[in-house]
Amino acid sequence: MGKIFRRTLTALLIVIFALSAAIVGAKIQMYTATGEDYANEVESQDIAKLRARDKAIKKATKQAGVYLKTYSRSVNSELTDDEVTAITSNAWQLVGEPKYSSKIVKGSDETSIIIWTATVEVNVDDSEIQSWIKRDDKDKSTIITQTQEAQKSAEENDRKIEDLREKYNRATSQAEKDSLRKQMNDSDRDFLANQKLEEGNKLYYAKDYYGAIKLYREVIKIKPDWSFPYNNRGVAYNDLEQYERAIADYDKAIQLNPNLAEAYNNRGVAYNKLGQYEQAFNDYNRAIELNPNYASAHNNRGNAYSLLKQNERAIQDFDKAIELNPKYAEAYNNRGNAYSLLKQNERAIQDYNKAIELNPNYANVYYNRGIAYSDLGQKERAIQDYSKAIELNPNFASAYNNRGNAYYYLGQYENAIADYSKAIELNPNHTGAYRRRAQAYKELGQYEQAIENYTMSIKIKSDDIFLYEGRGIAYYKVKKYQKAIADFNKALKLNPEFTAIRASRGNVYYELKDYKKAIQDYDKYIEKNQTDYRVYFKRGMSYKNLKQYEMAIQDFEKVFKLTRYEFSFDKSELYFNRGFCYQQLGDEAKAQADFAKAKELGYKG
Repeated sequence: MGKIFRRTLTALLIVIFALSAAIVGAKIQMYTATGEDYANEVESQDIAKLRARDKAIKKATKQAGVYLKTYSRSVNSELTDDEVTAITSNAWQLVGEPKYSSKIVKGSDETSIIIWTATVEVNVDDSEIQSWIKRDDKDKSTIITQTQEAQKSAEENDRKIEDLREKYNRATSQAEKDSLRKQMNDSDRDFLANQKLEEGNKLYYAKDYYGAIKLYREVIKIKPDWSFPYNNRGVAYNDLEQYERAIADYDKAIQLNPNLAEAYNNRGVAYNKLGQYEQAFNDYNRAIELNPNYASAHNNRGNAYSLLKQNERAIQDFDKAIELNPKYAEAYNNRGNAYSLLKQNERAIQDYNKAIELNPNYANVYYNRGIAYSDLGQKERAIQDYSKAIELNPNFASAYNNRGNAYYYLGQYENAIADYSKAIELNPNHTGAYRRRAQAYKELGQYEQAIENYTMSIKIKSDDIFLYEGRGIAYYKVKKYQKAIADFNKALKLNPEFTAIRASRGNVYYELKDYKKAIQDYDKYIEKNQTDYRVYFKRGMSYKNLKQYEMAIQDFEKVFKLTRYEFSFDKSELYFNRGFCYQQLGDEAKAQADFAKAKELGYKG
């Protein structure tokens, strides 16, 4: 073998032992197994030893799989055979170094072979069951696919090397032997590539994406015409949110294998993340065309439809994904989201319940179910779900924010502020949390704190008219009238049709005794909002202060009409001010009648 081949073999052995020692657990089961392989006089003895070791490990992990399957039943989380194989293939720990023995066997034609036996002890931690259950379905699907690809490749390599050995033993000419020797070296190269691929998969399983990328890169150097390492490296880049790099790898995988459905599906996910939905749809469609039973591709295409607000079409894909995989918790969650967007919250909750039944540790489902309960007005029930989501994921900023919203709705402003503060700590750019925290401070009468929060939010999102409106109102409450007017002016500049600002700015002008400007703003507001009795009252008071008593009386009478069924409204001040206007106009009888009514209602002015 050449220097590169020997360096690759040495590096692989180092990586294997280093990674084997990296997996620790709480409750460990140990399995002992042996594996055999042989090499003739033209084969590498080191490769034969490595093949024997690999066979021993696979036997040991198969034994572990039987145990984990039984154990999963005992904790009421029975796993499929594919799931068990994925766990045992990626979570084993080699105890010490393999023990090797060898023997020489003579062949019939005076040739000899060396048979290598490797004995290994492998630990598997049964806590991996719980770790697996907590993974999301995307991770599970990816790891299962990676494991199946590597196993299939290893089995093909084993068959190929055995076939080549038989042919070599029967070969009669030197030219034929030379050709077979080269093919055997190529098969050894492929074996080493697959070993590195499996180690890369183990690092991916451990969420060491950079380490996995490094090993996939080494696989590509050994076997550059192999599609799998490109696809797997693309998945790792995707999880690191390096979507352009991921797409480049998927492109190469598809170039090498145009029928690799997984690469199309994965590339669709990356395009989807980049908002390139047409390309994503094309890839999902191609993946489904290649494999109509590809549940993940149906689920992903459903997500793309949801992003385009085509929720009925999305539900069809989620239905198909669930039909193909009835234990697909993510598909139930996603279908629940689609129903929720269609305002079918009861139906959405049914799907969220099923997703939680399948995966009780799925934080996002509790969060989504909390949104559905909140939309149904069941705020206390929503708080329970947001709390569970936070328990499962203490860094879930949106769950804190939404729980804060529920507390705010219930008038529990201190609890709301605590949750908004945590959301901001986790995500300093969470403008919604700043705004709602400011609103909670306003409800508590803590206007300076409200102003501070609005200001921080405006620094992040300077074009949000509601932030200027809220801060302007807070400035108004602390009598910083010019600052309030500046904020209302900014909001109106951003959206001249935002008439609510007119009423607020009118109130500021009223306090500044600029009654003409106040009336101009009230007029604009009333053009679009003719049922707000409070604005009619303020405009009436403005007319009164300008001594336009007839206009004032018209507004006060409008207030009476609008509040005839509003029993909580204190009308004593209204009677008094209308009486004052009548008096100024010389209608003493109406004036005294209104003054008497005002006194009857308890007017103290």
